[in-house]
Parts: sequence; structure tokens; C-alpha cells
Amino acid sequence: MESEITLEDMAKQIKELDSQLADMKKEYRERKLLGLRSAMDARKSAEEAVREELKALGVAHRGYAWSSADPFNLYTKWY
Repeated sequence: MESEITLEDMAKQIKELDSQLADMKKEYRERKLLGLRSAMDARKSAEEAVREELKALGVAHRGYAWSSADPFNLYTKWY
């Protein structure tokens, strides 16, 4: 039965299976990273909300860091 399949048919089946495998790998990656993407979007929204709140409070912004109240650098260095 195996010998009844021609080389051209085998090549065609292999190509179809490779295509299916590539599609499944892509779907797997997307599902695997869905939670991470969601968390990153939530973090981005939270950071934007913090920036807007600091802006509303009148905290000056210099370059990439907030001058007096950087919410990501709340610890005092004691050295």
C-alpha cells in the first residue's frame, strides 16, 4: 500500500503538512503570548494614567524621568 503513492503525491502531502504545521506553530505562539500581551497593555495603560495624574498635579517632566516624583523610583538611597 505504501508503494502505491507516487513521489509527486508524497511531495504534495509533505508540503501540505508543512503548511499545516507552520499555521499551528503560529497559533501556538499567539495563544502562548496572549496573557503576556494583555499584561503589557494593562501596564502601558497604567503608566499612562500615572503620567496623566502627575501632569494634573503639576509635577514637572524633564526628559524621560519625572523630576520630583518618579513612581518607579520610590526608594531612597541611604549611601
